[in-house]
Amino acid sequence: MLVLSTSLAQCQINMVRYNDNFSNLKNDTIHKKGFDKLKYISLFKNANISFGGEIREQYQYYENQNFGDVPSTFTDADAKQIWQRVMVHTNIELGNRVRIFAQLGSTFRFGNPNPLTPEIDENQLSLHQAFIDYNFHKKWTARLGRQEISYGNNRLITFREGPNTRLTFDAAILKYHSKKRKWDIFALTPVISRKGIFDDQSFEDAVVGIYATEYVIPHKLLLDSYTIFFNSDRRKYNYAVGHESRETTGLRIYSENPIFNYEIEASYQDGKFNNQKISAFGINTDFNYKLVTKNNLILGVSTNYVSGDKNQNDNQLNTYNTIFSKPPFGLVAPIGLSNIISINPYFKINPTPKIYVYASFNLLWRQSNQDGIYSPGTGAETRPNTAMHFPSTKQNLGTLLVLESSYSLNKHLTIGLDASYFFAGNYIKETGKGKDIVYVSSKIGYKF
Repeated sequence: MLVLSTSLAQCQINMVRYNDNFSNLKNDTIHKKGFDKLKYISLFKNANISFGGEIREQYQYYENQNFGDVPSTFTDADAKQIWQRVMVHTNIELGNRVRIFAQLGSTFRFGNPNPLTPEIDENQLSLHQAFIDYNFHKKWTARLGRQEISYGNNRLITFREGPNTRLTFDAAILKYHSKKRKWDIFALTPVISRKGIFDDQSFEDAVVGIYATEYVIPHKLLLDSYTIFFNSDRRKYNYAVGHESRETTGLRIYSENPIFNYEIEASYQDGKFNNQKISAFGINTDFNYKLVTKNNLILGVSTNYVSGDKNQNDNQLNTYNTIFSKPPFGLVAPIGLSNIISINPYFKINPTPKIYVYASFNLLWRQSNQDGIYSPGTGAETRPNTAMHFPSTKQNLGTLLVLESSYSLNKHLTIGLDASYFFAGNYIKETGKGKDIVYVSSKIGYKF
């Protein structure tokens, strides 16, 4: 879950660092203190450079990783590890038209003898972002290069904050932005993270599309609409490999009110996977209400109803592709929003401006008992395994309890503690060891 503490928001440090806003320091050459001195350093007339960075250290403990079913190359299903993420960036503004942004990233995993998952665990040194903006009109911007991207509620394309190594894209985007609407017309490909130094790959998948936001009634009624074309040879469905050409068309209506908020998103996918016709859909909702204004106590419930394959022999594929989504249920279990029904009551609270707490209760089922479950982001099928092909018609995946908390010591330093428990359901138990998962994480982050 992407959460930015109150103090960090006041510090104008964004989760996506090229959106940082330190404009109040732009003309201040006297009162800057500490790291603020690294913002808006004059290069020459109408040109300046800024620097920033962050470090995150995270300890994780897993008991019965992947419900106890791990590859034979693993030492143990229980895992203890430390994730380290270090990122530094620079932002250069050349007048009002040109902006150059670059960011280096370094991630390491320590203390876990099991094999690495490079796309998640470790990327020793990478050019994480490097792009140029050109403002050729006050409402139009062209952006070209490597960049983090996020749309809507992170269900289809996002940079994925949870894993140690964040996802980035090589992309060309044409942006339009006014008071009433935003449009992004894009062509992108994900950067495939590798373990070593400057050895990432790209151009394995191709995505083109348009994402538009309309402020119909500001704060009360906002409308997102999108069409996304996805082409890849890397995805597998029911363990079959092939070429996928898929179109996703969707609509999202939502609000940004101070008290009551709603979100309803529906999308449909068609296209082809090998010789199979694609017909898949997803429906997602979220309703929440601020019960106590003083402590920002919010009660809410979200739901997901996302299709899975109905019949392996009908020459039609109904498995929904989440493309490059966030992990919808955190890092505790490799379950994404494909072939899923979920109900998620939750609450959020800020007991003080520096403390944030989130707790949720997730009930999960398979939408179709003829399809397995898939990981978020990469879309890899995680259950059943190839040796136990669809031995179960059970649909209950289990119950997931989640607690997340953070404390901002100051505008730069934040500590967090997360804990989750996944009670394995009948389907999980009948397709493997089916053990309950315990997950605990503590982290500390510093940003400037």
